[in-house]
Amino acid sequence: MLHRKFADLRHAPDLDPRLIRYDPAALPQAVVAIGPGARIKIKGGAVLAEPGFIWALFFYPGRWYVISSVYDARGRLAAHHIDLCVPPEECDEMLSFLDLKLDLMILPGGEATWLDRDDYAREIVAGTIPPPWQRAVADAVAALDRERRAGTFPPAEVAGYRPPEPPPTSPGPRPAP
Repeated sequence: MLHRKFADLRHAPDLDPRLIRYDPAALPQAVVAIGPGARIKIKGGAVLAEPGFIWALFFYPGRWYVISSVYDARGRLAAHHIDLCVPPEECDEMLSFLDLKLDLMILPGGEATWLDRDDYAREIVAGTIPPPWQRAVADAVAALDRERRAGTFPPAEVAGYRPPEPPPTSPGPRPAP
């Protein structure tokens, strides 16, 4: 079954999401902290969520994908996770998309892997992904692979993004003199 995903990650309460910034006119449109009650999420061998991680979500109107750049608690890139989807739209006052199950994972070293092909194929067999969407996804996959090989994907605004600094921690009480 296809699911709607939202820029504020409300669809994933197990990640204990905390919206840091949301501006549909900016890139990234959403920056979300993974909260202290989060469950660890691993996909394609990469840790994508645990407390302290930051997700920066990049929505591109008219494109059949959304990019989530995932940063660990120290601000280091963990992965770019690309969801193939129906082009993003606003729903319930938040950018969102209908996830079509097929994902591309790009690790910091540039290694790329297509994930969940079997889930995507099951959705096709179930009839939830109509032929026009299948053609759009095939075109998006070909374009992403071509751009990745040419070194132009992820786009510069994604590759150059850095998450906000975590708030400073309190030094705690001072010892008595």
